[in-house]
Amino acid sequence: MTLGVVFMSPGVRPQAGALKQPIDAWGDSLTSGTLGIGGLPGTWPYQLSTLLDGRQVRNFGVSGQTSDSIAARQGAVQPHLAVTGNQLPAAGPIPVTITNGVPIPGAGTGEVHGTLDGTSGKLAYTPDYHHVFIRDSEGAPIHVPPDSPFLVDDYSGDINVIWAGRNDINTLQTGSTISNIARMAAHVKRGRYIILSILNGAGEGSGTEKYDRVISLNQQLAERFPDNFIDIRTVLVDDANDTATDQMDRAADIVPTSLRVDTQHLSAGGYRIVAQHVATFIQNHGW
Repeated sequence: MTLGVVFMSPGVRPQAGALKQPIDAWGDSLTSGTLGIGGLPGTWPYQLSTLLDGRQVRNFGVSGQTSDSIAARQGAVQPHLAVTGNQLPAAGPIPVTITNGVPIPGAGTGEVHGTLDGTSGKLAYTPDYHHVFIRDSEGAPIHVPPDSPFLVDDYSGDINVIWAGRNDINTLQTGSTISNIARMAAHVKRGRYIILSILNGAGEGSGTEKYDRVISLNQQLAERFPDNFIDIRTVLVDDANDTATDQMDRAADIVPTSLRVDTQHLSAGGYRIVAQHVATFIQNHGW
């Protein structure tokens, strides 16, 4: 069986399957995968594709990103650019400035593909972390008005699985988490999106500030998206085994040690649980 998991390369837009919509997994390192899970097969998007008989699942996870950066890559918020000299050259990179503060491409990813004032290309970082735009095709110089919108490639017609906010918790910057996720949900056509609850890990048990933030955000998400929300945090906590360590974790209401490879990231077995619940949701909704 050929699996449909794709780690997205900037500028590449795979064709949708003829029968069913692709599934796009938007998130941070909980989605992209980390060390200790056996590589790509351990990630939940890969396991989701397996559970859905090889259906195409695109892994849009980028390590380290907060919800605002994830929302920008997904297209829920739109960056505006000023091009040096207000003109794209015939070829090669041109320095640009993001004029409205949208964090794209953001930490952890080198470039994002889309169109700038109708010209197809990619927004990228130079080695010293300055933004440039690189058009896809050579041609005559093109005038670009100041403050022009950059439109990322459109995946709004796909099924979107949104797992954002964990790095907002890490930085204790959660004021925009709900609104960022809400923008992502609103960007998806026909309401075909799934929102996964934010996880807490070691040292973030009941009574801690991060625990309180996680619980509050998840309650807000559940209330705002009752038909599209999976409380995967509670599912994982309830899957604690009978060992003393896991039972201590469960008493503290944190994801159990047996399902983690470090303080926050899940093991391949933990991601298997995530994939199973997402697959069941998609199957039950006939998506």
